[in-house]
Amino acid sequence: MADSNRYDAIVVGLGAMGAAALQQLARRGVKVLGIEQHPIAHDLGSSHGTVRAIRKAYFEHPDYVPLLERSYELWNDLENATGEQLLNQCGLLLTAKPDSETMRGLETCYAEHSLPHERLNAQEVQKRYPQITPPEDHTALFDPSGGYVFAETSVRRLITQAEGLGADVRIHEQVQGWKADAQGVTVHTVDSEISAGSLIITVGPWATTLLAELGVELKVLRKPQLWYDSPHIDRYRPPEFPCFATEMDSGFFYGFPALGDQGLKIAEHLGGSHVDDPSNIDRALHPGDETEALEYLQQVFPRFAPRLKHFSICMYTKSPDDHFIIDTHPQFERVVLAAGFSGHGFKFAPLVGEVLTDLAIEGRTEHPIDFLRLGRLTK
Repeated sequence: MADSNRYDAIVVGLGAMGAAALQQLARRGVKVLGIEQHPIAHDLGSSHGTVRAIRKAYFEHPDYVPLLERSYELWNDLENATGEQLLNQCGLLLTAKPDSETMRGLETCYAEHSLPHERLNAQEVQKRYPQITPPEDHTALFDPSGGYVFAETSVRRLITQAEGLGADVRIHEQVQGWKADAQGVTVHTVDSEISAGSLIITVGPWATTLLAELGVELKVLRKPQLWYDSPHIDRYRPPEFPCFATEMDSGFFYGFPALGDQGLKIAEHLGGSHVDDPSNIDRALHPGDETEALEYLQQVFPRFAPRLKHFSICMYTKSPDDHFIIDTHPQFERVVLAAGFSGHGFKFAPLVGEVLTDLAIEGRTEHPIDFLRLGRLTK
């Protein structure tokens, strides 16, 4: 029998963005249902990996900074509500050639926004962090507000908060389709037909078909995340050791200090193999998945002596310009979508949840997201 329940809003996809939207909707007293095809905080999409980076110095585009300021506030709100530390500002050390696109982007960001930072040359980096040997022609910028957010824990806390405020959640339920009209939306799952006033779609790499129908091609990439142990692992722990990123000729590598018994986490931001079907991604680790990371560790962390401890396969869902897509559906004003977070979106999750709630309930938002609107890609 069809489910006759009606909601004010439905959120499809409960990774970081969907979980944050569910929580924000519930905070505003909205009768809301969240639907997820997998378990909560699963490792099959793009919202896992124990920790994800957070920073205010944004070389991708200075317009992200006001959004980041609000996101930091909302992370703090979530910490206060749960009584649990979710964000650790151990700092981020980024090194690259002075004339690189990354450094030029950071200079633009600092020129437009008053953000604390420190400039260091390669010798100064080595003096402060003898564990790190950056290339001699690199310069460094240290972002004291940078650090990491606990990924799966944050998703779980957002869902728990939402449920505590009255949200309904269905897991292991796959959406087969939806339709919208002037009166609202109807979502069809394997088991149910559910109606609502509005629909928020946050399905990560599963958004490719929807965006293709709107004239935007998303690219999904397979991204190995690697954790390495070392005989000297205690020298790579916070707060003495920060998050790090290095723009090498072979790629843009980033990582996190060792936490607990997990080891040093490292990944590469720019590469990755194409994924045709996110439900059937190759989740095995192949020898080639480690090659560039091990070469990077040998060059920049020559005394680390890495031993692989753990790995996980993640996915990047990249938009054509590597910026997020957050907007109302161009044909259905009651449908809101967020996609294409291009490997740098997790830190914005609480802010994205707030924006999606604004758009779904009010039809507008005060947050400056025009540069993330869909229209820039469909002109």
